[in-house]
Amino acid sequence: MNVIDVRKAPEPADVAGKPGFEFDYVHNSVLFRGMVIQLSPHESDILRVLLNNRARPLRVGSLIQRVYGTNEPDTAATSIRVAIHSLRKKIAPTGVVIRARPGLGYEIDASAVPELNRRLSDLILIALNHARADGANDVAEILLAAQTLAETRRRDRWDIMSRDEINALSLG
Repeated sequence: MNVIDVRKAPEPADVAGKPGFEFDYVHNSVLFRGMVIQLSPHESDILRVLLNNRARPLRVGSLIQRVYGTNEPDTAATSIRVAIHSLRKKIAPTGVVIRARPGLGYEIDASAVPELNRRLSDLILIALNHARADGANDVAEILLAAQTLAETRRRDRWDIMSRDEINALSLG
């Protein structure tokens, strides 16, 4: 399991400022209470789909379609099952559980992590898209600036964490 204890990095926080679970799809990582859990790109794709649909179970076929799109390999079902097995082990310390519901599919049970949410920049992006769709250009302009600021802060935090990871690995 690839878990790195990042002691000097700021803890991930939700919008309300409580420490918790943060999934960074760009870096294929989960941050949780000072730990960075590195995922494979495939595991990251699966987690993204499950988190985006966490209110309902997804059948394997639907999961395959959302992860692979039209480039579905013959081994897709097996690949999904193996990746979910590995993903379960990696994210176990966070309290987030991937459940298999017979006849229904896979779903996320995040009851142990009530503050689980999207990154702030993702929330702003959703609001930005709504503002653009509604023709609220003045609001969209403000949201674009806020989204840029949030994304810059997230990148800066990752740069700090990456330096600390490198130092921890070289010292360890």
